[in-house]
Amino acid sequence: MLKQAFFKRIFFIVPFYLLSIAVFAQQKYWLEFNIEDLTVQNQRMELLKDSLKKKYPENLEFLYQSKWNPVVSIFADEETVQNLRSDHFVKTISPQKQLQALSIETAEIIEYSYALEQIKAHYITDSMGLSGKGVKIGVIDGGFMNADAEPSLKHLIENKQIEFFRDYLLEGNDDPFYGKRISQDDHGTQVLRMIAGSDNGTSIKYGMAENAELYLARTDHGIRERRLEEDYWVAAIELFYEMGIRLVNSSLGYTNGFDKRNENHSKKEVDGKSSMITKTAQSAADKGMLIVSAAGNDGHNKWEILSLPSDAKDVLTVGAVRFDDWSKIYYSSIGPEKLDYVKPDVACFAANGTSFSAPVITGLAACIWEYDSTLSNLEVIRIIKSGSHLTETPNNYLGYGIPDSKKIIGLLNQEMPASNLKSISSDQDYIEIEIPDGIEVIVIFHKKDSWNVIEQQTIQIEEDQTSLKVNKIDKAQFTTVVAKDKLHLEIDWK
Repeated sequence: MLKQAFFKRIFFIVPFYLLSIAVFAQQKYWLEFNIEDLTVQNQRMELLKDSLKKKYPENLEFLYQSKWNPVVSIFADEETVQNLRSDHFVKTISPQKQLQALSIETAEIIEYSYALEQIKAHYITDSMGLSGKGVKIGVIDGGFMNADAEPSLKHLIENKQIEFFRDYLLEGNDDPFYGKRISQDDHGTQVLRMIAGSDNGTSIKYGMAENAELYLARTDHGIRERRLEEDYWVAAIELFYEMGIRLVNSSLGYTNGFDKRNENHSKKEVDGKSSMITKTAQSAADKGMLIVSAAGNDGHNKWEILSLPSDAKDVLTVGAVRFDDWSKIYYSSIGPEKLDYVKPDVACFAANGTSFSAPVITGLAACIWEYDSTLSNLEVIRIIKSGSHLTETPNNYLGYGIPDSKKIIGLLNQEMPASNLKSISSDQDYIEIEIPDGIEVIVIFHKKDSWNVIEQQTIQIEEDQTSLKVNKIDKAQFTTVVAKDKLHLEIDWK
């Protein structure tokens, strides 16, 4: 369960006098010491720092010291930095950006969640001014306890944007904010935050659809797991359709975790057509509904593949990736090999489950529909997939990749995004590739066919490294080499 949304500062303006403290000719740098033995790291760093302080008493200032790595931040002038580079105990020195003096006027601090930063949401929310206004979103989940007390959802309460609630678990309950902590009844509250959350108190934006209308259905118990809950899910989808709701977020999934073993699903059912809940999801899609479904969190266990109903062909299934390198995060479920279409469809960052990546994409879909309400559900899905970083080489780990809001704006304006894909054929067991400047991490997907992954690799690039040897692994027919949106290479092993 995601207890704390992660965010990163995007834009920060404070009064001029706070920024006018200068260190004249000095700059800020990260200094990495050449220490291999981490067991003596801190002791060794202190000795080295003392030595440098004596050597450069006027021109060097130590700031933050990392607890995990042999790294400190420093202020130093250019001459001192050049001298430090030649010292054998200094491994690397890299500059950091400094605050620049700005206007005396103040402006609002705008912070985006890591997921929104990753998909470049500000191109849609800020540049286009889209916020899901006028779009109805159904949310099927396990409870919305204390959503009325959640700071990031305050605007939903004040503006009466929660239009409807139905509790399928507790007959007669008409309070959407009721629940018990022990039953994890705040799962839906966290989902709402990732769809529409915007904390005015701290100016953190968690979701893109802060002005959408929300329709809530509680169908899932946080502790007890019964197949009856699938009935509730089906009933909620059908009700939302009757109410004219086209967009639904479902951060629920069903596999083999029911309290009674005879109620468990089998992996054979994850075929896009066997289970009743998947049939219902596909029927809803056929009727024009866009269901955004969490892929599931079984990527690291025996089940491994998608949960139901995220196997339905025309739902928008969302997996989860790491923020730093865009690789599949360990828990994110993968698409089964027997499907004749790619699943999941897309992915984005979520620290604690695909439950919290799906609602990010729901908010994105709401903004697209706000921009052009004439689009069909399948057209919205196509736009999102076409605007993602692996759109030309999708796989069953990340689908078509991480959506790029800037590309999506272009697609909405009938502009095709430029491709950076390079295809190579090789009859050797390896290939040497050049690495463009500025790339720190490369992710490699070895595939047995055009989209089914055998193995994912993450490779850290050294500071002066200019090339990389990519080896063919056993049974691989294709290998995708990618570094976020900066490098995209497809190798066909002949």
